[in-house]
Amino acid sequence: MKKKDESLQHGKDEMNLIEYPITLLSKRHESEVKTLKFSDTIIGDNGKLIKREWTVTGSDEHGLPLAYDNDVLLALLALGKKQGFKSRKIFFSRYRLCRIMGWSPNKGPNYKRIEDTFKRFKGVSIYAKNAFWDNEKKGYATLGFGIIDDFSLFDSPRHTGQDTFPFSYVNLNEVMYESIKAGYIKSVDLKAYYRLESSITKRLYRYLDKKRYDGKRKFEINLFSLAETHLGLQKAKYASQIKQQIEPAHEELIKADFLKSAEYQKTNDGTSEKVIYTFGKKTDLAESGSSVAKEQISAEASTRESDPLLIRLLEIGVIRAMAEQILKEYQREIIQSQVDVLPYREAKDPPAALVSSIREGWSLPVSYQETIQRKKRDEEERCLQEQKKCQEAELRSRVEDYLSKLSDDEMAELRREAAEMARSEGTALFRDRKLSEHVIRGYIYNIVEKRLKVCV
Repeated sequence: MKKKDESLQHGKDEMNLIEYPITLLSKRHESEVKTLKFSDTIIGDNGKLIKREWTVTGSDEHGLPLAYDNDVLLALLALGKKQGFKSRKIFFSRYRLCRIMGWSPNKGPNYKRIEDTFKRFKGVSIYAKNAFWDNEKKGYATLGFGIIDDFSLFDSPRHTGQDTFPFSYVNLNEVMYESIKAGYIKSVDLKAYYRLESSITKRLYRYLDKKRYDGKRKFEINLFSLAETHLGLQKAKYASQIKQQIEPAHEELIKADFLKSAEYQKTNDGTSEKVIYTFGKKTDLAESGSSVAKEQISAEASTRESDPLLIRLLEIGVIRAMAEQILKEYQREIIQSQVDVLPYREAKDPPAALVSSIREGWSLPVSYQETIQRKKRDEEERCLQEQKKCQEAELRSRVEDYLSKLSDDEMAELRREAAEMARSEGTALFRDRKLSEHVIRGYIYNIVEKRLKVCV
Protein backbone atom coordinates (compact mmCIF):
# COMPACT_ATOMS: atom_id res chain seq x y z
CA MET A 1 0.00 0.00 0.00
CA LYS A 2 1.29 3.45 -0.89
CA LYS A 3 2.25 5.52 2.11
CA LYS A 4 2.18 9.27 1.51
CA ASP A 5 4.21 11.93 3.25
CA GLU A 6 1.39 14.05 4.68
CA SER A 7 3.69 16.53 6.43
CA LEU A 8 3.27 18.72 3.35
CA GLN A 9 -0.49 18.76 2.87
CA HIS A 10 -0.54 22.25 1.37
CA GLY A 11 1.82 23.02 -1.47
CA LYS A 12 2.11 25.88 -3.93
CA ASP A 13 0.99 26.29 -7.53
CA GLU A 14 2.18 28.98 -9.98
CA MET A 15 -0.92 30.63 -11.41
CA ASN A 16 0.24 31.05 -15.04
CA LEU A 17 0.81 27.30 -15.17
CA ILE A 18 -2.76 26.79 -13.95
CA GLU A 19 -4.33 29.01 -16.59
CA TYR A 20 -2.79 27.22 -19.58
CA PRO A 21 -1.57 23.61 -19.90
CA ILE A 22 2.13 22.79 -20.09
CA THR A 23 1.76 19.00 -20.45
CA LEU A 24 -0.06 16.44 -22.49
CA LEU A 25 -3.06 14.75 -20.92
CA SER A 26 -1.63 11.32 -21.63
CA LYS A 27 0.90 9.35 -19.56
CA ARG A 28 3.00 8.44 -22.58
CA HIS A 29 3.90 9.89 -25.94
CA GLU A 30 1.29 8.50 -28.31
CA SER A 31 2.17 10.68 -31.32
CA GLU A 32 4.96 12.77 -32.77
CA VAL A 33 3.34 16.02 -31.61
CA LYS A 34 5.95 18.19 -29.89
CA THR A 35 4.11 21.50 -29.70
CA LEU A 36 0.96 22.60 -27.86
CA LYS A 37 -0.75 25.84 -28.89
CA PHE A 38 -3.51 27.72 -27.09
CA SER A 39 -4.88 31.17 -27.86
CA ASP A 40 -7.71 33.59 -27.19
CA THR A 41 -8.47 37.24 -27.94
CA ILE A 42 -9.05 40.13 -25.58
CA ILE A 43 -9.56 43.86 -26.06
CA GLY A 44 -6.62 45.89 -24.82
CA ASP A 45 -5.91 49.57 -24.43
CA ASN A 46 -7.61 51.95 -26.87
CA GLY A 47 -10.01 49.21 -27.96
CA LYS A 48 -7.37 47.27 -29.89
CA LEU A 49 -7.81 43.54 -30.36
CA ILE A 50 -5.02 41.61 -28.68
CA LYS A 51 -4.40 37.97 -29.40
CA ARG A 52 -2.92 36.00 -26.53
CA GLU A 53 -0.88 32.93 -27.36
CA TRP A 54 0.55 30.17 -25.19
CA THR A 55 2.89 27.80 -27.03
CA VAL A 56 4.68 24.89 -25.37
CA THR A 57 7.42 23.09 -27.31
CA GLY A 58 9.21 19.93 -26.20
CA SER A 59 12.72 18.89 -27.09
CA ASP A 60 13.37 16.58 -30.04
CA GLU A 61 14.83 13.89 -27.80
CA HIS A 62 12.48 13.92 -24.82
CA GLY A 63 9.28 15.43 -26.23
CA LEU A 64 6.53 17.30 -24.41
CA PRO A 65 5.94 16.87 -20.66
CA LEU A 66 3.45 14.15 -19.77
CA ALA A 67 0.44 14.24 -17.46
CA TYR A 68 2.22 12.90 -14.37
CA ASP A 69 4.97 15.51 -14.77
CA ASN A 70 2.51 17.95 -13.17
CA ASP A 71 2.49 15.71 -10.08
CA VAL A 72 6.27 15.89 -9.83
CA LEU A 73 6.26 19.68 -10.33
CA LEU A 74 3.74 20.24 -7.52
CA ALA A 75 5.73 17.99 -5.18
CA LEU A 76 8.87 19.94 -6.05
CA LEU A 77 7.17 23.30 -5.42
CA ALA A 78 5.93 21.96 -2.08
CA LEU A 79 9.55 21.40 -1.07
CA GLY A 80 10.42 24.84 -2.43
CA LYS A 81 7.74 26.30 -0.17
CA LYS A 82 9.16 24.38 2.81
CA GLN A 83 12.61 25.83 2.01
CA GLY A 84 11.09 29.33 1.76
CA PHE A 85 11.93 29.78 -1.95
CA LYS A 86 15.13 31.45 -0.75
CA SER A 87 16.72 30.89 -4.14
CA ARG A 88 16.00 29.31 -7.50
CA LYS A 89 17.62 26.10 -6.27
CA ILE A 90 15.26 23.59 -4.66
CA PHE A 91 16.88 20.64 -2.89
CA PHE A 92 15.11 17.30 -2.85
CA SER A 93 15.50 13.57 -2.83
CA ARG A 94 13.60 11.31 -5.16
CA TYR A 95 12.57 9.30 -2.12
CA ARG A 96 10.88 12.41 -0.64
CA LEU A 97 9.16 13.29 -3.92
CA CYS A 98 7.76 9.77 -4.13
CA ARG A 99 6.48 9.99 -0.57
CA ILE A 100 4.71 13.30 -1.27
CA MET A 101 3.05 11.94 -4.41
CA GLY A 102 2.17 8.58 -2.90
CA TRP A 103 4.41 6.68 -5.32
CA SER A 104 6.33 3.60 -4.18
CA PRO A 105 9.74 4.99 -3.05
CA ASN A 106 11.87 2.41 -4.78
CA LYS A 107 15.03 3.07 -6.75
CA GLY A 108 13.66 1.49 -9.89
CA PRO A 109 10.85 2.62 -12.19
CA ASN A 110 9.61 5.57 -10.13
CA TYR A 111 13.09 7.07 -9.73
CA LYS A 112 13.49 6.73 -13.50
CA ARG A 113 10.08 8.42 -14.03
CA ILE A 114 11.22 11.40 -11.95
CA GLU A 115 14.47 11.62 -13.89
CA ASP A 116 12.57 11.55 -17.19
CA THR A 117 10.26 14.29 -15.87
CA PHE A 118 13.20 16.60 -15.26
CA LYS A 119 14.63 15.78 -18.69
CA ARG A 120 11.37 16.87 -20.29
CA PHE A 121 11.10 20.01 -18.15
CA LYS A 122 14.71 20.88 -18.95
CA GLY A 123 13.95 20.66 -22.68
CA VAL A 124 10.58 22.42 -22.69
CA SER A 125 10.23 25.95 -24.06
CA ILE A 126 7.21 28.20 -23.48
CA TYR A 127 6.34 31.23 -25.59
CA ALA A 128 3.68 33.41 -24.01
CA LYS A 129 2.53 36.30 -26.21
CA ASN A 130 0.48 38.72 -24.09
CA ALA A 131 -0.37 35.68 -21.95
CA PHE A 132 2.03 35.68 -18.99
CA TRP A 133 0.74 37.70 -16.06
CA ASP A 134 3.52 39.76 -14.47
CA ASN A 135 2.35 40.24 -10.90
CA GLU A 136 4.97 42.88 -10.19
CA LYS A 137 4.08 45.07 -13.18
CA LYS A 138 0.37 44.17 -13.00
CA GLY A 139 0.00 43.38 -16.66
CA TYR A 140 0.45 40.75 -19.36
CA ALA A 141 3.91 40.30 -20.83
CA THR A 142 5.30 38.55 -23.88
CA LEU A 143 7.98 36.13 -22.73
CA GLY A 144 9.94 33.11 -23.78
CA PHE A 145 10.96 30.94 -20.84
CA GLY A 146 11.25 27.43 -19.45
CA ILE A 147 10.31 25.54 -16.31
CA ILE A 148 13.76 24.58 -15.01
CA ASP A 149 17.26 25.55 -16.12
CA ASP A 150 19.19 22.56 -14.82
CA PHE A 151 19.05 19.69 -12.33
CA SER A 152 21.31 17.26 -10.56
CA LEU A 153 20.34 13.82 -9.22
CA PHE A 154 21.88 11.73 -6.46
CA ASP A 155 20.49 8.77 -4.60
CA SER A 156 22.31 9.27 -1.30
CA PRO A 157 21.71 12.16 1.10
CA ARG A 158 24.46 14.41 2.39
CA HIS A 159 24.93 14.48 6.15
CA THR A 160 26.04 17.65 7.88
CA GLY A 161 26.02 17.51 11.67
CA GLN A 162 22.53 16.71 12.89
CA ASP A 163 20.81 17.83 9.70
CA THR A 164 20.39 15.86 6.51
CA PHE A 165 20.22 17.59 3.12
CA PRO A 166 19.73 15.83 -0.21
CA PHE A 167 22.33 16.26 -2.90
CA SER A 168 19.70 16.40 -5.66
CA TYR A 169 18.50 19.83 -6.73
CA VAL A 170 16.62 21.69 -9.45
CA ASN A 171 17.23 25.27 -10.49
CA LEU A 172 13.94 26.87 -11.45
CA ASN A 173 13.90 29.04 -14.54
CA GLU A 174 14.41 32.68 -13.54
CA VAL A 175 11.05 33.79 -15.00
CA MET A 176 9.25 31.12 -12.97
CA TYR A 177 11.17 31.98 -9.82
CA GLU A 178 10.52 35.73 -10.13
CA SER A 179 6.79 35.04 -10.61
CA ILE A 180 6.78 32.95 -7.44
CA LYS A 181 8.70 35.59 -5.49
CA ALA A 182 6.26 38.25 -6.75
CA GLY A 183 3.44 36.30 -5.13
CA TYR A 184 1.67 34.97 -8.21
CA ILE A 185 1.15 31.61 -6.51
CA LYS A 186 -1.61 29.99 -4.52
CA SER A 187 -1.83 27.17 -2.07
CA VAL A 188 -3.01 23.80 -3.30
CA ASP A 189 -4.37 20.95 -1.23
CA LEU A 190 -1.91 18.21 -2.15
CA LYS A 191 -3.78 15.61 -0.17
CA ALA A 192 -6.89 16.21 -2.28
CA TYR A 193 -4.94 16.57 -5.51
CA TYR A 194 -2.99 13.31 -5.26
CA ARG A 195 -6.17 11.39 -4.43
CA LEU A 196 -7.55 12.18 -7.88
CA GLU A 197 -7.08 9.49 -10.53
CA SER A 198 -7.69 11.09 -13.92
CA SER A 199 -5.26 13.57 -15.47
CA ILE A 200 -8.26 15.57 -16.78
CA THR A 201 -9.70 15.68 -13.26
CA LYS A 202 -6.40 16.90 -11.81
CA ARG A 203 -6.09 19.65 -14.41
CA LEU A 204 -9.70 20.72 -13.93
CA TYR A 205 -9.22 20.67 -10.15
CA ARG A 206 -6.24 23.04 -10.33
CA TYR A 207 -8.05 25.41 -12.71
CA LEU A 208 -11.28 25.54 -10.72
CA ASP A 209 -9.43 25.82 -7.41
CA LYS A 210 -7.88 29.02 -8.74
CA LYS A 211 -11.32 30.33 -9.72
CA ARG A 212 -12.85 29.68 -6.30
CA TYR A 213 -10.21 31.84 -4.64
CA ASP A 214 -11.59 34.03 -1.85
CA GLY A 215 -14.41 31.61 -1.08
CA LYS A 216 -16.47 31.98 -4.26
CA ARG A 217 -19.39 29.57 -4.46
CA LYS A 218 -19.99 29.50 -8.24
CA PHE A 219 -18.04 29.84 -11.44
CA GLU A 220 -19.27 29.90 -15.06
CA ILE A 221 -17.30 29.50 -18.26
CA ASN A 222 -17.90 28.78 -21.93
CA LEU A 223 -17.65 25.02 -22.40
CA PHE A 224 -15.48 25.17 -25.52
CA SER A 225 -13.12 27.73 -23.99
CA LEU A 226 -12.69 25.58 -20.87
CA ALA A 227 -12.00 22.42 -22.83
CA GLU A 228 -9.70 23.72 -25.55
CA THR A 229 -7.83 26.60 -23.90
CA HIS A 230 -7.61 25.67 -20.23
CA LEU A 231 -7.77 21.88 -20.16
CA GLY A 232 -5.96 21.16 -23.42
CA LEU A 233 -8.58 18.81 -24.86
CA GLN A 234 -8.67 18.35 -28.61
CA LYS A 235 -10.95 20.75 -30.48
CA ALA A 236 -14.48 19.44 -30.75
CA LYS A 237 -17.27 20.33 -33.16
CA TYR A 238 -20.08 19.49 -30.77
CA ALA A 239 -20.60 20.20 -27.08
CA SER A 240 -21.59 16.56 -26.55
CA GLN A 241 -18.07 15.47 -27.49
CA ILE A 242 -16.61 17.68 -24.76
CA LYS A 243 -19.15 16.56 -22.17
CA GLN A 244 -18.29 12.96 -22.80
CA GLN A 245 -14.66 13.68 -21.90
CA ILE A 246 -15.18 15.84 -18.82
CA GLU A 247 -18.20 14.16 -17.24
CA PRO A 248 -16.01 11.57 -15.45
CA ALA A 249 -13.95 14.44 -14.03
CA HIS A 250 -17.12 16.15 -12.79
CA GLU A 251 -18.24 12.94 -11.11
CA GLU A 252 -14.86 12.47 -9.44
CA LEU A 253 -14.77 16.05 -8.12
CA ILE A 254 -18.35 15.82 -6.86
CA LYS A 255 -17.52 12.56 -5.11
CA ALA A 256 -14.53 14.28 -3.50
CA ASP A 257 -16.85 17.09 -2.23
CA PHE A 258 -14.85 19.65 -4.20
CA LEU A 259 -17.87 20.31 -6.43
CA LYS A 260 -21.49 20.30 -5.45
CA SER A 261 -22.70 20.28 -9.04
CA ALA A 262 -21.73 20.92 -12.67
CA GLU A 263 -24.59 22.01 -14.94
CA TYR A 264 -24.79 22.96 -18.61
CA GLN A 265 -26.80 25.80 -20.11
CA LYS A 266 -27.11 27.48 -23.47
CA THR A 267 -25.43 30.86 -23.59
CA ASN A 268 -27.79 33.82 -23.77
CA ASP A 269 -26.90 34.50 -27.40
CA GLY A 270 -27.79 30.88 -28.22
CA THR A 271 -24.56 30.21 -30.11
CA SER A 272 -22.79 28.00 -27.60
CA GLU A 273 -22.98 26.30 -24.20
CA LYS A 274 -21.57 27.12 -20.80
CA VAL A 275 -20.87 25.04 -17.73
CA ILE A 276 -21.88 26.31 -14.30
CA TYR A 277 -19.88 24.99 -11.36
CA THR A 278 -21.15 25.13 -7.78
CA PHE A 279 -18.37 24.44 -5.32
CA GLY A 280 -18.69 22.05 -2.41
CA LYS A 281 -17.53 22.56 1.14
CA LYS A 282 -16.01 25.95 1.78
CA THR A 283 -12.25 26.07 2.19
CA ASP A 284 -10.74 28.45 4.69
CA LEU A 285 -8.76 31.22 3.01
CA ALA A 286 -5.91 30.50 5.42
CA GLU A 287 -5.54 27.14 3.67
CA SER A 288 -6.39 27.97 0.08
CA GLY A 289 -4.73 31.38 -0.13
CA SER A 290 -1.26 32.72 0.53
CA SER A 291 -0.46 35.67 2.77
CA VAL A 292 0.24 37.64 -0.38
CA ALA A 293 -3.27 36.85 -1.64
CA LYS A 294 -4.76 38.03 1.66
CA GLU A 295 -2.87 41.30 1.39
CA GLN A 296 -4.08 41.72 -2.20
CA ILE A 297 -7.70 41.09 -1.16
CA SER A 298 -7.36 43.59 1.69
CA ALA A 299 -5.87 46.19 -0.64
CA GLU A 300 -8.68 45.64 -3.14
CA ALA A 301 -11.27 46.19 -0.44
CA SER A 302 -9.67 49.46 0.68
CA THR A 303 -9.57 50.90 -2.84
CA ARG A 304 -12.87 49.46 -4.08
CA GLU A 305 -14.89 52.66 -3.81
CA SER A 306 -12.47 54.55 -6.06
CA ASP A 307 -12.12 51.77 -8.63
CA PRO A 308 -13.07 53.32 -12.00
CA LEU A 309 -14.11 49.95 -13.42
CA LEU A 310 -16.46 49.33 -10.48
CA ILE A 311 -17.90 52.82 -10.92
CA ARG A 312 -18.46 52.13 -14.64
CA LEU A 313 -20.26 48.85 -13.90
CA LEU A 314 -22.53 50.64 -11.45
CA GLU A 315 -23.23 53.40 -14.01
CA ILE A 316 -24.33 50.78 -16.54
CA GLY A 317 -26.77 49.44 -13.98
CA VAL A 318 -25.08 46.33 -12.59
CA ILE A 319 -26.01 45.95 -8.92
CA ARG A 320 -23.13 46.51 -6.50
CA ALA A 321 -22.96 42.95 -5.13
CA MET A 322 -22.82 41.52 -8.66
CA ALA A 323 -20.26 44.11 -9.82
CA GLU A 324 -17.94 43.37 -6.90
CA GLN A 325 -18.27 39.63 -7.49
CA ILE A 326 -17.40 40.01 -11.17
CA LEU A 327 -14.32 42.06 -10.30
CA LYS A 328 -13.16 39.27 -8.01
CA GLU A 329 -13.81 36.42 -10.44
CA TYR A 330 -12.65 37.78 -13.80
CA GLN A 331 -9.59 39.49 -15.18
CA ARG A 332 -10.00 43.24 -15.55
CA GLU A 333 -9.03 43.14 -19.22
CA ILE A 334 -11.93 40.79 -19.95
CA ILE A 335 -14.40 42.96 -18.01
CA GLN A 336 -13.19 46.15 -19.67
CA SER A 337 -13.37 44.60 -23.14
CA GLN A 338 -17.02 43.61 -22.66
CA VAL A 339 -17.84 47.06 -21.26
CA ASP A 340 -16.28 48.64 -24.36
CA VAL A 341 -18.36 46.58 -26.80
CA LEU A 342 -21.65 46.78 -24.87
CA PRO A 343 -23.01 49.72 -26.95
CA TYR A 344 -22.58 47.61 -30.10
CA ARG A 345 -24.74 44.77 -28.76
CA GLU A 346 -27.93 46.93 -28.80
CA ALA A 347 -29.10 44.99 -25.75
CA LYS A 348 -32.61 45.50 -24.39
CA ASP A 349 -31.25 44.88 -20.87
CA PRO A 350 -27.65 46.23 -20.89
CA PRO A 351 -26.70 45.21 -17.30
CA ALA A 352 -27.87 41.62 -17.83
CA ALA A 353 -26.20 41.40 -21.23
CA LEU A 354 -22.94 42.74 -19.81
CA VAL A 355 -22.87 40.25 -16.93
CA SER A 356 -23.65 37.34 -19.27
CA SER A 357 -21.04 38.41 -21.82
CA ILE A 358 -18.34 38.51 -19.13
CA ARG A 359 -19.27 35.21 -17.55
CA GLU A 360 -19.81 33.32 -20.79
CA GLY A 361 -17.02 34.86 -22.85
CA TRP A 362 -19.23 36.19 -25.66
CA SER A 363 -17.46 36.84 -28.94
CA LEU A 364 -17.09 40.39 -30.16
CA PRO A 365 -20.03 41.83 -32.15
CA VAL A 366 -19.44 41.99 -35.90
CA SER A 367 -20.30 45.70 -35.89
CA TYR A 368 -17.61 46.35 -33.30
CA GLN A 369 -15.00 44.42 -35.25
CA GLU A 370 -15.95 46.39 -38.37
CA THR A 371 -15.63 49.65 -36.41
CA ILE A 372 -12.19 48.64 -35.15
CA GLN A 373 -11.06 47.74 -38.66
CA ARG A 374 -12.43 51.03 -40.02
CA LYS A 375 -10.65 52.99 -37.30
CA LYS A 376 -7.49 51.08 -38.12
CA ARG A 377 -7.80 52.00 -41.81
CA ASP A 378 -8.56 55.64 -40.94
CA GLU A 379 -5.56 55.75 -38.63
CA GLU A 380 -3.32 54.27 -41.33
CA GLU A 381 -4.63 56.85 -43.84
CA ARG A 382 -4.09 59.66 -41.33
CA CYS A 383 -0.53 58.49 -40.74
CA LEU A 384 0.11 58.39 -44.50
CA GLN A 385 -1.23 61.92 -44.88
CA GLU A 386 0.88 63.15 -41.99
CA GLN A 387 3.90 61.45 -43.48
CA LYS A 388 3.18 63.05 -46.85
CA LYS A 389 2.83 66.50 -45.27
CA CYS A 390 6.12 66.08 -43.44
CA GLN A 391 7.87 65.03 -46.64
CA GLU A 392 6.43 68.03 -48.52
CA ALA A 393 7.47 70.41 -45.75
CA GLU A 394 10.97 68.95 -45.73
CA LEU A 395 11.22 69.31 -49.50
CA ARG A 396 10.04 72.96 -49.37
CA SER A 397 12.67 73.66 -46.75
CA ARG A 398 15.36 72.14 -48.95
CA VAL A 399 14.14 74.15 -51.98
CA GLU A 400 14.28 77.42 -50.01
CA ASP A 401 17.75 76.54 -48.77
CA TYR A 402 18.84 75.78 -52.34
CA LEU A 403 17.45 79.07 -53.65
CA SER A 404 19.04 81.10 -50.88
CA LYS A 405 22.49 79.94 -51.99
CA LEU A 406 22.10 80.96 -55.67
CA SER A 407 23.91 84.03 -57.04
CA ASP A 408 21.94 86.79 -58.83
CA ASP A 409 23.01 85.45 -62.23
CA GLU A 410 22.03 81.87 -61.29
CA MET A 411 18.66 83.10 -60.04
CA ALA A 412 18.08 85.08 -63.26
CA GLU A 413 18.92 82.00 -65.33
CA LEU A 414 16.54 79.90 -63.22
CA ARG A 415 13.76 82.45 -63.76
CA ARG A 416 14.32 82.36 -67.57
CA GLU A 417 14.18 78.53 -67.48
CA ALA A 418 10.98 78.66 -65.44
CA ALA A 419 9.39 81.15 -67.90
CA GLU A 420 10.28 79.01 -70.90
CA MET A 421 8.83 75.91 -69.22
CA ALA A 422 5.64 77.77 -68.33
CA ARG A 423 5.14 79.01 -71.88
CA SER A 424 6.00 75.58 -73.32
CA GLU A 425 3.64 73.67 -71.05
CA GLY A 426 0.97 76.35 -70.77
CA THR A 427 0.50 76.70 -74.58
CA ALA A 428 -2.05 79.41 -75.38
CA LEU A 429 -2.70 80.17 -71.72
CA PHE A 430 0.73 81.78 -71.12
CA ARG A 431 2.07 82.26 -74.67
CA ASP A 432 0.82 85.77 -75.30
CA ARG A 433 0.45 86.99 -71.71
CA LYS A 434 2.80 88.33 -69.15
CA LEU A 435 3.63 85.66 -66.61
CA SER A 436 2.74 86.50 -63.03
CA GLU A 437 5.26 86.16 -60.22
CA HIS A 438 3.11 83.42 -58.74
CA VAL A 439 3.39 81.30 -61.90
CA ILE A 440 7.14 81.90 -62.21
CA ARG A 441 7.64 80.97 -58.57
CA GLY A 442 5.67 77.75 -59.01
CA TYR A 443 7.77 76.60 -61.93
CA ILE A 444 10.99 77.54 -60.13
CA TYR A 445 9.95 75.24 -57.29
CA ASN A 446 9.20 72.43 -59.77
CA ILE A 447 12.61 72.76 -61.41
CA VAL A 448 14.49 72.81 -58.08
CA GLU A 449 12.49 69.90 -56.66
CA LYS A 450 13.49 67.78 -59.71
CA ARG A 451 17.14 68.78 -59.26
CA LEU A 452 17.09 67.88 -55.57
CA LYS A 453 15.42 64.54 -56.20
CA VAL A 454 18.04 63.71 -58.82
CA CYS A 455 20.75 64.60 -56.31
CA VAL A 456 19.19 62.28 -53.73
